[in-house]
Amino acid sequence: MAKEITQQALILHRRDYRETSLLVTFLTPEYGKFNAIVKGVRTKSKISQIKQAWLQPFQLLNISWIEKPTTNLPGLVNLRQLEPTKVRFPLDGENNICGLYVNELLYRLLYPHVEQEILFQSYQQTLYDLATTNNRIDQAWVLRQFECQLLMSMGVGLQTTVDAQQQPIQTHKIYHYYPELGATDIDYFQSKDSLYTARYTKISGECLLKFSRLEKCETCLNDWKKIFRMLITHYLGNKPIQTRDLFQS
Repeated sequence: MAKEITQQALILHRRDYRETSLLVTFLTPEYGKFNAIVKGVRTKSKISQIKQAWLQPFQLLNISWIEKPTTNLPGLVNLRQLEPTKVRFPLDGENNICGLYVNELLYRLLYPHVEQEILFQSYQQTLYDLATTNNRIDQAWVLRQFECQLLMSMGVGLQTTVDAQQQPIQTHKIYHYYPELGATDIDYFQSKDSLYTARYTKISGECLLKFSRLEKCETCLNDWKKIFRMLITHYLGNKPIQTRDLFQS
């Protein structure tokens, strides 16, 4: 028996679909990331223009669709109902670019149809925090926390309290941090395995431990940025993140 599914949702991406519709990628708490067809919203009618205005990033929506019993996954959903909630995250300027960067990471890194209740809440908190920041230090700190939460949702933990040999991180030491391995003493691999001589980032034990305590530190922000950029690139591949170009321009 078919049943109606209702979810809160935020838009990660949208593009034109056929003559009058949109193909929209939503993020929801229970159904994660998925694509849906929103029919008839690219016409000149007043209701279509209103719905177009709703279908913008950073607007929390209520959506519904019919789940057919013959399919295990919702696949490409035909949206049945769409309406805005009172929650909207007003991002402008650089904060808007930060929000678009977050959307691009979610759109490109998340597997579809995987429950994301914790990440959905983290995403909303990130948008709220970006809406209330007014400087680049705060922006960077918000983004680093989100990147960490996103990697955790993918099953990739950022190990910050022990090194790759399960020894406690030492504040005074400088470490090499490798994807899928973690922090290593600089001297550890010099005579071990050349596989780990190219792709790493240097970071101090002090900065690793501060991040484990979620202690914002301006002097550590650049090292944290390098680590998360390295890890995200490792899982994303060589295709560049487009929103980074917006920061540079």
